[in-house]
Amino acid sequence: MTIDRISSDRRTEILEAAVRVLARDGLAQASTRKLAAEAGINQATLLYHVGSKDQLLLEVLREMMRQTREIAVAAAQEDLPLREAITNSLRAFWRHVEATPELQVMQYELTLYALRNPEAAWLAREQYRGYCEVVEGVLRAACEREGVTCALPLDALARFIVGGLDGLILQFVSDQDIARTRRDLESLIAAVIALAEGSAPVDEMAQPPSSEAGHA
Repeated sequence: MTIDRISSDRRTEILEAAVRVLARDGLAQASTRKLAAEAGINQATLLYHVGSKDQLLLEVLREMMRQTREIAVAAAQEDLPLREAITNSLRAFWRHVEATPELQVMQYELTLYALRNPEAAWLAREQYRGYCEVVEGVLRAACEREGVTCALPLDALARFIVGGLDGLILQFVSDQDIARTRRDLESLIAAVIALAEGSAPVDEMAQPPSSEAGHA
């Protein structure tokens, strides 16, 4: 095994340990001492491989972004028409959310951490840009397979989906009411399908509020 491979393997072990600590104990409790102990190394070795705690936390956020993209893409592998692709993809993603509430909380913590760090704020923006691009790609592939045109621009519909899921996730991790959030998910799916197929009042929804309304 080469030195580069050893270093890569060690970084992977550290990253996995960091995910476990952050998911279990939260960002506030994730000291370098605790992270190193979880990885089975000393603090000096930890910092040698990751540079600093801040750099490690940002690497964890990147890893969460990668995993989320993989889940979304895997859920859309079947050659399904648009309506079914939307339904199956959102339900598959939600199964992941229900199974990993602690990872969802951790990801929000890391996103806010990045936003609070001026040098890392770009990563939070990149995170959501990346999520929207993945969802847009799933929608575009389904439209092309079926030979249809989405009634709402794909980028706008993707942002609507990501925003809707964000709201559902925050409610779910707050009270973990599975039955209610599943019902709400089905409402989101119905809204997305209506927007995609044109049965929702897209033109009215797309209009910005008038200046008169702001002064009413």
